[in-house]
Amino acid sequence: MNPFAVNVGKENQIMIRLMITLSLAAVLFTACRGTQKFQASFTEDKPLYAAVNELIKHPDNAKAQQDVKSLYALSVDRHEQAIAVYRTSTDEKRWDKILREYEALQQMYTSAQTVPALLNFVQPHNYLQQLQDVREDAADYFYNKGTSLMAANEREQNLQANEAFRRSNAYVNGYKDTRALMARSYEQSVVDVVVNRIDNDNLFFNTWGNTGFRYRPEDYQESLVRELGGRNANIVPARFYTDRDASRENIDVDWVVDVKWRSIDANASMPYQFNREVSRNVEVGKDSTGKPVYKTVRATLHITRRTFTVNGGLDYRVNDIVNNLSIDQGLLTQNLSWDDSYATYTGDSRALDNNDWLLIRNRNSNFGPSKEQILDNLMKRMYPDLRRRIEQAAS
Repeated sequence: MNPFAVNVGKENQIMIRLMITLSLAAVLFTACRGTQKFQASFTEDKPLYAAVNELIKHPDNAKAQQDVKSLYALSVDRHEQAIAVYRTSTDEKRWDKILREYEALQQMYTSAQTVPALLNFVQPHNYLQQLQDVREDAADYFYNKGTSLMAANEREQNLQANEAFRRSNAYVNGYKDTRALMARSYEQSVVDVVVNRIDNDNLFFNTWGNTGFRYRPEDYQESLVRELGGRNANIVPARFYTDRDASRENIDVDWVVDVKWRSIDANASMPYQFNREVSRNVEVGKDSTGKPVYKTVRATLHITRRTFTVNGGLDYRVNDIVNNLSIDQGLLTQNLSWDDSYATYTGDSRALDNNDWLLIRNRNSNFGPSKEQILDNLMKRMYPDLRRRIEQAAS
């Protein structure tokens, strides 16, 4: 089939579209009359529009008259030659290129119609019908491409078909049954994906304290499912479930997402010890007149500080279990660093403030956060990238 053949069906729809286009052109004419100045949409047409604007200002300018006459013919010839070249191309972008050339020609026609003086020197042609014909041809091309792709009944081809139908509908809104085919091709490309519980691989930090904080990998599992669209399949062509939901609802699973902590390496620096002198004025009594008597008391804080660094690796895999294919896999890495300190003291305890006492009390607690806090903080840092990669794999 010739991709440039004009679709002759639905005459009434074509007439309606032409009437709408003419109405829009009339609005453009009115706007142009208000300003009486024209801008070129193509760089090559700037000399023509400069001559047109000069003729508007000086209708008797002989040079402007001659320039308009010759430059108008040159511009028409240049655009029509470009259209002829694009028609021989197999590049799908040719449709937009052809439309742009015709739109430039139509802009020239509009200029001539808006400035009656131009009609003494040029014979403009109305390209509205050619514009409509190209849109119909482009819509038909992508419609046929979409139907051919759908015939393969494969997910990738259905996704491509959906895009083809969208492009067809963009050229001619409501072309044939493109809306129904967009919905059908999208639905046929949707896969049911199970996101399994995040496995921590029994990673423990036996020498670090337990603050009672509870890390819940299922919270992140459920968050991934929810933020990826869950059952709605409107973010990407996929429906997402937790393993528990899929089992309960007897979902026929297509893809599985596995997320597992591969490694968590904890490193602590050698303790660094230093002293800090503190002092305060404290009341020790009253003099014979009843005024307070103060004394400066002093103490020395013996502070021990350690720096901790944790490097975490999170492995993810997206597998097509129906066709036994790997869709995507990778390793996400992040790290955490923090300082922890405790202190003892010598001297007068009255010299110590609340912050000093916090350091002293910290001596009896374990260094660093708990395993659960580490996993939670690392996961919070990796989560956005993990969600993005799963979304890209599904789309």
